[in-house]
Order: sequence, then structure tokens, then C-alpha cells
Amino acid sequence: MMCQGRLVAPLIVLIAISTLTTACGQASGTERWASFPVAIYADSSAINTADKQSDLQDAMAFWEEKAGKKLFDYKGEYSGAQPYTGSLTDPGTVVANVIFFQNPWPLQQNIIGQTLVSTADNQIQNAMVMINGEASFCSGDCVGQPENNSQRKNFTHELGHFLGLKHSQDIKDVMYPVIQSGGTLTDVTIDTATLKQLTQ
Repeated sequence: MMCQGRLVAPLIVLIAISTLTTACGQASGTERWASFPVAIYADSSAINTADKQSDLQDAMAFWEEKAGKKLFDYKGEYSGAQPYTGSLTDPGTVVANVIFFQNPWPLQQNIIGQTLVSTADNQIQNAMVMINGEASFCSGDCVGQPENNSQRKNFTHELGHFLGLKHSQDIKDVMYPVIQSGGTLTDVTIDTATLKQLTQ
């Protein structure tokens, strides 16, 4: 099942989630990982600059600080085979936990991220994060770049889906489907109760 939204204002960036076995648009999730930390890799496209590496580390640290525990066992660069079966427009099963930039982008251009999750019996087995490699991103706090998508917030949003969180209806929440401009994570909120439930 694929959930997508649309860009609704020039300074706002759209994030979308697609899950293989869960419903979309709910405020809280029921699927969770069996234990933490969860191994996760980054394709070379997601860490080929110092800015990307920093933004990804900031996104992982954000969730770990909010959960009060180590959530990600970051393994570095992924060198395995394709992390999913099927195609990106018709995926089957996710077989490896990988974050990567995809170019050419197979979805609508106003979608800048998609997370695919494979579950069984309400447990997440694997998840992958695909970032629109054709989108314009700014790194860090994105000072003076309101027209660009925040790479840091995009990583953070998609890693929230990786952890099992669904979209929020609160515009200040980092899980709101339309991310506000700017890259700082100090002014965003999260559903702490659901995060604790998913990561306890």
C-alpha cells in the first residue's frame, strides 16, 4: 500500500510513507521491531559527503535521545545486493535495512522520501528508506535556504517510519507528512508516548 501527499506551499516539503503491510495515515503504529538496537546500513549515495553523514548521524541521534536508548546499530556502507525484491514501483519484500538516494526517482517529484517496511505478526522484519535523488536538499540547519528540502529533517522523518511511527496530524511534529522549511530539529515535536511504546 502506498500513501502519498502533495506539496501544498512553495516553502513546504512533502514526505511520503509506503508500507508493505500496514495502514497509512494513522497517528500511532502497532508494528515494532523485536529488539534494539536495529542494524542499519547506508548506501554510498547517502554518505558520499560530510554533510550527508552529519545529517544522518543527527537524525539517528535525535530518535535515540527522544527514546532514551540506543535504537540504531549503524553498520556503515551497504555493499550487498538490491535491498528489496520486485521493483521500486511494485516492491515485494524488503530484505535489508538500508537508507539510500534513488536516481532516477520512480515516484512523483513532490515526494522526497519513502520508507518501505516488511512485517510479520506485527513485528518489523526489515525496512528501507529511499530518498529522492533528484530533489534539491540543504544540509544542517538550512540557514537562508527556505526553497530547499531539509536533508536532516527528511532523514529524521523517514527514520521515524523505520521505527514504526505513522504520520501525525500535528504540523509541528516531525512525522507530519509535510515538513516545514529549515533544518533544525530543536523546534519539532514527536509523539513521545508512541515512540516509547514502540521502542521499550
